[in-house]
Amino acid sequence: MPSDFTIVQAVRQRFGDADPDFSLAQEVEAPFVGAAKDFPFVCPGVDSREMALLQFESLGVQAGSFQPFVVPQPPPRNILRINGVDIPGGITPAAAERMGGQVQHFWKSHTLLVPADVLREQNVLHIAAVKYSLTTNQANLDNFIIDNVVVHFKLRAGGTSRPPVAHG
Repeated sequence: MPSDFTIVQAVRQRFGDADPDFSLAQEVEAPFVGAAKDFPFVCPGVDSREMALLQFESLGVQAGSFQPFVVPQPPPRNILRINGVDIPGGITPAAAERMGGQVQHFWKSHTLLVPADVLREQNVLHIAAVKYSLTTNQANLDNFIIDNVVVHFKLRAGGTSRPPVAHG
């Protein structure tokens, strides 16, 4: 069965709030989008009866990590939806290491299955930061970066391939 892909977002996007604890100093040039953003994208000729793949990279995700003495466990993860449907697995946290009084975050690659009957010709990827309470500001949002978002999908019979469309 033929397949295709769409580049949903090719420019780093920084999510969260204006938290002074934001420790991704090496990525300050990434555009700040705030608490949430919708990314419209197209999948021409998609066979919506088939599952698809969503791939992206993240940096600095902390929400969803184990937090001692915090109930409930596991704590909520940042929101990742396509066309209003939560994508199983979501945005999981990556490893971080304390070095010289500062936290060093590492890039994490994600490959998630998009359930059947979610993708359409016209789609919206919604990403939102959730509250993360283990910082100086106890009511702030998780601060993280998303980059290189791509959807791989199967084409319906008679569907045609075309050059990928990027929206950024």
